[in-house]
Amino acid sequence: MTRPSQTSQSGGKVLDVLAALLGHFAHGLTPGDIAKATGLDPSAVTRYIATLEAKGFAARIVETGRIRPSTQLASHAIAILRSLDVERARLENLQTRLLTTQE
Repeated sequence: MTRPSQTSQSGGKVLDVLAALLGHFAHGLTPGDIAKATGLDPSAVTRYIATLEAKGFAARIVETGRIRPSTQLASHAIAILRSLDVERARLENLQTRLLTTQE
């Protein structure tokens, strides 16, 4: 388990911004909305948004200028679901083999 003193405070704050964005894909949030939701300084929020955009985890909605999670996150979610499906199939196969050997 990682102790708080061993974590990156700025990294944690970037993740706080991302967490605030996650529930607002359709309409996004303004930097002010994000600052209110996270309790972070607006100038810091601007830097954290820039980091998320540079790494492909956030995108601006062209028409409104609001920020939302990027579609890259959806790709990650799909990859996670596929991985879980593979693991579920492996476990079901193992369960079937175990039940067959018990009979």
